[in-house]
Amino acid sequence: MRNAEEFVRLQATYRGRLGVEVGVFVAVDHLRRADRLSEDEEELYFDIDDWFRANLPDPPFYEGGNSVGAVTWFKRSTSAEMLERLEPLCGILTKYGVEWVVAESSDPGDVIYEDEIQVGVIPYTRSHPSPAPPDLSLGPTTAGSKRHLGKRARQRSRAISTRRRRG
Repeated sequence: MRNAEEFVRLQATYRGRLGVEVGVFVAVDHLRRADRLSEDEEELYFDIDDWFRANLPDPPFYEGGNSVGAVTWFKRSTSAEMLERLEPLCGILTKYGVEWVVAESSDPGDVIYEDEIQVGVIPYTRSHPSPAPPDLSLGPTTAGSKRHLGKRARQRSRAISTRRRRG
C-alpha cells in the first residue's frame, strides 16, 4: 500500500454492522443510546465528539451514511493529539466493561480517502457482526453533533414544554 506509514485505530473488540470492530466513538455512542452513561460522562463524550468534528476533516463517505462501509485509521506520525484526546472515551469503555484495543497496521485496507491525519479504507476482510456487550443499544450513529440527544438537552426540552403548558 504505502511506504512505511503506520496507522492506528482505537476500537472495541466487537464487530458492528460493517463487519469490522467498531471505533471508540461508536462504542461510546452505543453506551449512550443504552442510557448507561452518567450525565457528566455523556457531556464529556459530546465535548470530545464536537472537538473532533471541529478539528478533524470529515471524509466525504460519511456524508451519505457511509454506504461504502469504510473505516478510518489515524496516521501514527501526525495523530498524537487526536489519540490523547480519545483517552477519556477509552476510560468510559473500560468503566462499563467494554473491551477495546489499539489496533495497528501498515496496511489496513484499500485507501479511498486520505488527509494529513487519517485515512479512510475499505477493509480487506469483513466478518458477521458479533455479539455486543450486554445492555448496549446498537445501531448506526447519527451524523453531526449528538448533544441535542443528551440527557441535559432532554431535560431542557421537558422544562420548556412544561412552561409552555403552564403559560
